Amino acid sequence: MRPLKVYYAHPISLYGTPQEERDLKLLEYLHPKAIIYNPATDKGVEEGYKEKGMRYFYEIINHCDFLYFRAFPDLKIGAGVWGEIQHGVKESCIVLELPILLESRMLSINDTREYLKQCGNR
Repeated sequence: MRPLKVYYAHPISLYGTPQEERDLKLLEYLHPKAIIYNPATDKGVEEGYKEKGMRYFYEIINHCDFLYFRAFPDLKIGAGVWGEIQHGVKESCIVLELPILLESRMLSINDTREYLKQCGNR
C-alpha cells in the first residue's frame, strides 16, 4: 500500500514562519506516515512555476490524498491557494482548512445561550 500524500497550501507570506512550522507539526501528527508536500521547501518550485505556472502545483496535487490549506489572518484566501483548493476538489482530494483565530471566535456561556435563543433553541 502506498503512503498517503498530503499537500500543504498556504500563502507565501507564511513560508519559513513559526506558523508554518506549527502547521507542519500538526500535519505530521495527523498523518505520521504520510509524505507531506510543502511548496516552501520544494527546490524545483521556482523553475517549475516559471515553466508551467500554477499547473506545476496542480500536477503535484493530482497525486495527493489530502489538501490542507491556511487562509490569511483576516480569513481571506489568496488566488494561488484558492486555485489549489479548487483543483484539489476537482481531483477528489479531501480538502480541509487549518484552524485560524479560534479564540476570537469563542462565545461566552451567556453569549452561547443568547445565540441559541435567537436560533430558536431553548
